[in-house]
Amino acid sequence: MLASFQNKNLHAILVSESWLKPCLPSSSFCLPGFHLIRNDRLGRPGGGVAIYLRSHIPFTVIEFSQQHNSPGAEYLFIEVLFFNTKLLLGVFYNPSLTIDYFMSFEDLLEKFTPLFSHTIIMGDFNTCLLKNDSRTSRFTSIVKAANLNILPLSATHAFPNCSPSLLDLILVSSTTHVEKFGQCVATAFSYHDLLFLSYKLRPPKAKRKILMRRNFSGIDFDSLAEDVSKIDWSGVLNASSIDEKLNYFNSLITQLYDKHAPIRPVRLKHLPAPWLTDEVKRLQKIRNIAKAKYRVDPNETNREKYRKARNRCNRLCRDEHRRYIFKSVIEEDDSARVWNFLKSLGVGKQQRDINSQNLNLNSLNQHFSSSVTFDNITKLNTISQISASPTPDTPFFQFSQFTNSDVKKNILAVSSNSVGSDCISRQMGVPERMDNPEAPNSTAIKRSNKNTQNILSGAKNMRY
Repeated sequence: MLASFQNKNLHAILVSESWLKPCLPSSSFCLPGFHLIRNDRLGRPGGGVAIYLRSHIPFTVIEFSQQHNSPGAEYLFIEVLFFNTKLLLGVFYNPSLTIDYFMSFEDLLEKFTPLFSHTIIMGDFNTCLLKNDSRTSRFTSIVKAANLNILPLSATHAFPNCSPSLLDLILVSSTTHVEKFGQCVATAFSYHDLLFLSYKLRPPKAKRKILMRRNFSGIDFDSLAEDVSKIDWSGVLNASSIDEKLNYFNSLITQLYDKHAPIRPVRLKHLPAPWLTDEVKRLQKIRNIAKAKYRVDPNETNREKYRKARNRCNRLCRDEHRRYIFKSVIEEDDSARVWNFLKSLGVGKQQRDINSQNLNLNSLNQHFSSSVTFDNITKLNTISQISASPTPDTPFFQFSQFTNSDVKKNILAVSSNSVGSDCISRQMGVPERMDNPEAPNSTAIKRSNKNTQNILSGAKNMRY
């Protein structure tokens, strides 16, 4: 089902009868670029409703069904904010043709629809509007009383050996804002049709991500080398403790790079898309030109040229995307790179921010000290093994003296550019291109090596 929703123009996906349970993490059913909002059924199999909403669109959950073992309608209503316009977006699921959900549904509409300028409710109501019976009459009267409109659809459910029925509906507050709607089959995963709606409201633009990065590309290596030679390391040597030495050393390095490679905001315009090859970009340019011509002169000839250019571009882009995924996931031997790529697509566990200030260390220590209990025999055996002298085959641990070249070799062996709590990255000791002997601009490389050697040599008398 998730593979059916790769269109970048979709803003929300409403799911009735999701079958999700609280034990199933949302990260296993995520869509890249979407936030999953769930209301799972508890106590019984099946059921549940959910909404996939674009992650840059603000929302607030305002109402959801609370049920455990008793059968009843299931729903999830959220408030979506489009600039200064509030939209009520809801998904509804009635699990049986015999359940009387009309009173609760009427209460929901009376409570929330007057508060919003626009309302969209979609779902499986299990009330066939192709029949002229009391359920149909009661449902339509409730919808009209709430000033909502039922968009006309054909039969949406076709179970084998049963007559088609119209159970899945789209309710909107204003038909003038409906640009397009309809249905399409979903034979791969459901007997119900997929309903779609294009509602003319301008959604908020995704906020561009801003990262704080040092400007290593703008370093004046001559000036940097001169300032490195002037650094006074006496404060590091005269410090009384190892922590003071390290803090003083880090402050000298940070001040040096604050001057020569200051931190600046970098605005990310687009997410990385390595599958966009030169050929894809060329076809995108042809497509955009054809689209511009069609807008200026919307005749049938220009429309056909634009359609062919668009389809050819989309087809090649999908092929390159699949080829890149296959190469990155199937043919990649490095498991770390595979998982990093999968995380970029939204696959895997979502990161959670942990506030260490709210962490009670005493409680944490008590938990681990009391969670596992050992009997006296196990304790005595463990103590005796720890107290026993090492066997001749066990190598003794000894501290050994290290040289400047050992320090430099280990610094150059670091491949991560992550910045720790000291705000110092690998690039601040190894400027870009230094670790690539075949890179262009050999003069800059020599200068980088010289600068790093000066920094290392400046601390040559320090021993930790």
